[in-house]
Amino acid sequence: MSQQRVVVPGGTTRIDLAALRLGPAIDKGGQGEVWSLTDRPEEVFKRYFVASVNGSALAGLVAFPASLTPAGQRVLGESAAWPSAVVTDHGNVIGFLMRRVPAPFIATTANAKSQLRELQYLLFDPKPLWGDIEPLDAGDRLELCRRFVTLLSILHSHRIVLGDISMRNILWSPGDPPELFIIDCDSARFETSASVLPQASTPDWNDPHGPGGTSDLDSDRYKLALFVGRVLSKNAYVRPGEIPALLPGLDDAVSDLVHKTFERAAGARGSRPGTDEWARALSGRGSIPLTPPVPRAPVPVLPMADLDTRGERETIQLRPIPGRP
Repeated sequence: MSQQRVVVPGGTTRIDLAALRLGPAIDKGGQGEVWSLTDRPEEVFKRYFVASVNGSALAGLVAFPASLTPAGQRVLGESAAWPSAVVTDHGNVIGFLMRRVPAPFIATTANAKSQLRELQYLLFDPKPLWGDIEPLDAGDRLELCRRFVTLLSILHSHRIVLGDISMRNILWSPGDPPELFIIDCDSARFETSASVLPQASTPDWNDPHGPGGTSDLDSDRYKLALFVGRVLSKNAYVRPGEIPALLPGLDDAVSDLVHKTFERAAGARGSRPGTDEWARALSGRGSIPLTPPVPRAPVPVLPMADLDTRGERETIQLRPIPGRP
């Protein structure tokens, strides 16, 4: 049976489980299992283990890309396994479809096993068992940070909290330029809405001052600092409030701004640098302090002259022309 998708009001795509051609299961996590699709090799199906799924929250994530500009849709589509369709079974929401992890983000280990190129491989010294996983140099790491800032900026500009930002669900691929790919995107939520399932948190990637049991935009900003500081220092544990030993090869202006921006992320909630500030820091430009303009003195209001009234005029006596009477 071919897959039949139905677009419901609001732009959400739904598909019934019976219409899916399931292949082998390819992964299993704490919340669900991921299945291949025999007739759609570029997509996979994630089925939740639990029945208490917030279907409206999932539908909101599926509908979100339609609200983006074409450029925003391209960035999200290339950089994230974003939910693309809600899957139901007898009317109940049981999971969703998403993009399959592209081949460049999958490596081969020394024992010939496939392994996702997780961010963690950029945070430790390489080991023989890593196989063909070769960590990026400083310049490529910087580009990876810029790409993550771009993606997070799109989400935050629409008040979407990514949530579980960690070294396990952010993938990378080598190349010119290097690429970024986010998985487990169903942990995202709109700031004013509940999440699809209770949001997970990865040890050592938590916001120490964040709200318990969930994430918000400010927590995302803290974890963005963790991402940049750790990737550029090859240190899996450095946190704001500490000085990251950045890798050699970065421009001095970039290094200086990264240190300053990373330090500010240790501040109180509400004061942490956002994506715009990180974009400037990673470009080496920073912020340009502007002198506020001097207030201008008010212009006095003068009475208007009455130019429309004809006034009395004197007679002008002209001299007679010589030689004329």
